[in-house]
Formats: sequence, C-alpha cells, structure tokens
Amino acid sequence: MTHIQELTDSELTARWRESGSQEATEELHRRHHRALVGYARLCSRDEHTAEDLASEAFTSALEAVHSGHGPHGAWRPYLLTAVRRTAARWFTTERRHRLALDFEQWLDGRAPAVEDAETWVVRQEERSLVRRAFLSLNERWQAVLWSTAVEQEPAGVTARLLGLTPSGVASLASRAREGLREAYLTAHAQDARAGEECRHFGALLGAYVRRGEHKAGRALQRHLGSCARCRGAVDELTHLNDRFGAYLATGVLLWAGPAYLATRSASASLAASADAGPAQAGKGGSPLTRPAALTAGAAALAVAALAVVSLLPGDPDTEENRPVRGRSSSTVPYTAAPDTAAPDTPAPAATAPSPPRPASTPPSPAPTTARPSAAPAGVPLAACTGFDADDGELKPAADEHDVPRSVLGWTHSFPGGWRVDNSGMPDNGVREWRGWTLTTRDFWERTAPGQYREDFSLGRRVIAVADPDEWNDLGEPSRTSTFDSTLVSPACATPPGGRLTLSYVTHYWQLGAQRGEVLVSFGSGPDRLLKTYAADRFDSRESLAVTVPRGARTVTVKFRLRDARNDWYWALDDVRLS
Repeated sequence: MTHIQELTDSELTARWRESGSQEATEELHRRHHRALVGYARLCSRDEHTAEDLASEAFTSALEAVHSGHGPHGAWRPYLLTAVRRTAARWFTTERRHRLALDFEQWLDGRAPAVEDAETWVVRQEERSLVRRAFLSLNERWQAVLWSTAVEQEPAGVTARLLGLTPSGVASLASRAREGLREAYLTAHAQDARAGEECRHFGALLGAYVRRGEHKAGRALQRHLGSCARCRGAVDELTHLNDRFGAYLATGVLLWAGPAYLATRSASASLAASADAGPAQAGKGGSPLTRPAALTAGAAALAVAALAVVSLLPGDPDTEENRPVRGRSSSTVPYTAAPDTAAPDTPAPAATAPSPPRPASTPPSPAPTTARPSAAPAGVPLAACTGFDADDGELKPAADEHDVPRSVLGWTHSFPGGWRVDNSGMPDNGVREWRGWTLTTRDFWERTAPGQYREDFSLGRRVIAVADPDEWNDLGEPSRTSTFDSTLVSPACATPPGGRLTLSYVTHYWQLGAQRGEVLVSFGSGPDRLLKTYAADRFDSRESLAVTVPRGARTVTVKFRLRDARNDWYWALDDVRLS
C-alpha cells in the first residue's frame, strides 16, 4: 500500500473527497502549515494570532473543497490567499487589534465610505492581471510555478508533490511560464478597461518584450506612446521575465508578496528537509505527529465528508488538466490534454507509484506512448505531424515581385499525405497564396515587412500559411470572391474510444468576417468543429483534446480559413496528433 506521504497533493485531495480521510487531511496540513503560519505572521501582531489565522484559513479551504470548490492540486497559493482574505474579514470585527499595523494601514488605504475591507480586497484581486492569468492556468501548472519560483523548493520536493521525476520539473515549469505569459496577454486584452486598439495590439506585447523596441512596428510604438495601460503591461511582462518569483508572489498575494518570498528564500533548505515527505518518513526519523494547530473544526469536516461523497462533483482530474481558460479566440469550449500526455514530460518515478484511483474517478488517459491493442486502419499518427518541405520542392517567387528570385521559399505540394482543398477558391490572385501554402518564414516575411509576419517566433523554418492579404494583391479577387481554403491531414489511425491531443503553434491576425476553424472527422463521418478563430491570436501554442467516438478507426484534422477578402492571415506549424 502506498504511504500517505508518497501521494501528491492532487491524490490527497481526491482521497479526502472520496472518503473524508483524516489521514489525508493531516498530511495536507503537515505539508503547508509552516508556510501558512509564516505568511499569517506577516498579517498578525504575534505568533499566537498567526497560528489562529492560519488554522482558520486552512479550515475554510477544507470547507471549500467540501462544497465542491477549492483547490485540487495547487494548495499553497490557495491557502495563502485564504490567509489574507481571513485577515481582511477580521479587520471588520473585534479581532482587528490582533492584525499587524502595516496590514491595517494597507486596508485603511481604500475608500472606506465606498466599500468594506473584504469587498475592496476582492476587487483588488480582480484588478491584478498577474493573479487572473495565474488562476486561469490548470492547477498542475499553478503548482509547479509556485513551488519552483516562490517557495524555491528543490526539484526533488516539487517532483514528489506533483508525481514527476526531478528532471521533469524543469520541463513542466518552462511550459507553465510560457503559459502564464500567454494567459497574461489574454487577461490584458479581455480586461474591461481595454479599448479596441488595446485589444488589437495586446497579443503583440509579448513579442515586443521578448524582442525589444527595435522589432516593434511603428503602429505599436505609437500606441505605447499614448497608452499608459499598455505601457504598464509591458513593464509587468518585463518584470515577470526578470524577477519572476517576486512578481508572481506580489500579483497573486497582493499583500506582502516580496516579504513572504524573502521568508521562503531564507528557509528554503529547512523547508526542503522538513517537507521532503517519503525521503524521511518511516526511515529512522522521528514519527510525525498531528500538528497542534489542526483544529477540531477541520477534523470534523474530514469526517463529515463521508456522508456526502455522492453529492460531490465528478472527476477531479478534469479541473487539474484544464488549459488556460477564457480564450477570447474560441467560440467552442474544449478541454486540453493533461500535462502528463505531453511528449516532453517524463513519467513519474518508478519508486513512487501512484495509488489506485477511487472507483468514482475515471482512469487517466493513456500516455502518448501507449499503442492500441489492435492496429486500426489508416496511416500512423506520426504522419499527422507537419510541416517540412525538401528544398528541392521550394520555388522562387512567381507573382511576389518584392522577393528576389534567388530566394526559394514556397510550394503547394505538402508532404506526408497532407493536401489542400481549394474547391471554394477562385483561380485568380497571387499564385503563391492561392489557398494554404508551404513557405519558409524568410520568404513570407519578405512579402510585406512591418505587418507582424516576422513575429511568428514559434514557427520553424518551413510553415503553413493562408494569407488572403497577399493573395488579393493581384487583380483584387476579393471584389467578387472570398478566400476559402482547407488544409487536410491524411486519415490517421486512432485507438478506438480513446482520447487524442491535437497541438500546434499558431499566428493568426483577424480582420472583417474572416474566420479560422479547426475541425476533425472520424472515418467517413461529418466534420466536428473543435475551435474557431475570430480574434487575434499571435505567436501562441494551442492544445486541444479530441474525444474518439466508439468504433472510429481513423481521424482527419482540418484547418480552414474562410470568408476572407482583403483581410489578414493565418500561419501554422508544429502540428501534432498524439
């Protein structure tokens, strides 16, 4: 039987939800108690008050989980926020005198005649773009970012908390950081204070921060010169790059983030030793006892959960594995594949196997290396990966007079069974861009410099492009017709009744009625819409879950750009079906 201290936070939460396990409750408390008291001390006048504050916050978190909310895997940032919210509630009661003076002064800085302290704090949370972006990530990403950047835990400690190998922590943290930057840009564009111009340029701010002012278009530079809000976003993104841990702690906690970061930095080695879990547990060390601060109310909640298991929400893995939420570019909800399905994430260490899941929890999806028991029809899934073209297939410019003919850079011949359906396209317009085209980034960028084609930094040398803007430059075919082209994968074998992950990088610029669509079909069945693009989505990585219906043996992926006239473009690369 797996030792309780070998379970991840997510597994402990699932066990508590399933059975109300007091042992799971105590283990969660043991892992997070020291950090909670440390942060509570920054809000309190003495150690005794800090213990009370931390205990009340932990109990409120259990109540949230009990009611179907609360954390699943990212307990630490949730609990610290609960400490600050609890302290704000105390501010309006007779316990106000037990709070730290500087915390009182922070709350006194609001407009007291307009709203109470607790409401003001919630409003500050809503205004923090870093916090909104962080909470939009799946909890696995939240947990790895907080553990590595704020708690500064050793890789081995973080690995045990997440069920990874130590080498997998860096890979997961890297992807989570990039996800946070993308989520920040989404939150910036969707903020109620954003104007139309802010939303238009929002997606370009990330490239501006990465590549510097000399790479920004003149229009973006003019906008930043007149928009203090977007300049502030650039500053915050820059700080997220340069001082990630401090800005993450400040943006999420709002109060005393740098001070908390300093306390964690000072005690990092001690925390690693005390919280290491199975490395010390049951191997000659002192037996772990129940912390005194675990209140009777928390223990009672653990027992009470036994009576209401049937009322709790379904699969807790659904929340953990959900991608960045609130994408403005999507009109159809979708669920991303879990991080464990990504090819660059190592499997959990063999020395710390996961326990059997409760009966009410569906089994996790098969890893990407799993193979169907019977070979279905169709080409292997690897054939649904694109795009690369041999240099011998690339052509010199035909109608693009701004590109020297010495530059080989485009073709309509796609490799590996991929094809283009241009049945909805007219025969005129610039030849290079009649429908989807394989092109080198250099060739595409030369066609119209300064229109952000060069900002597709995630694209490799050869990419797939649908460019109605350039297509319309010869004879203006958009006066009588629209650009309507579909890039189609080969029919790829798929395990029956399973789940696939479609991932790709995208660089999409919206104008007019233009729409981008991602579709799948199974066998000879109809197309199913996975995602619609109707708003800018620059230089981003996407991951969509594809549920395979029973009996399906092949799957075909399609990328369609339709209803476009003299509009903008869509570029794709690194398409993977796994």
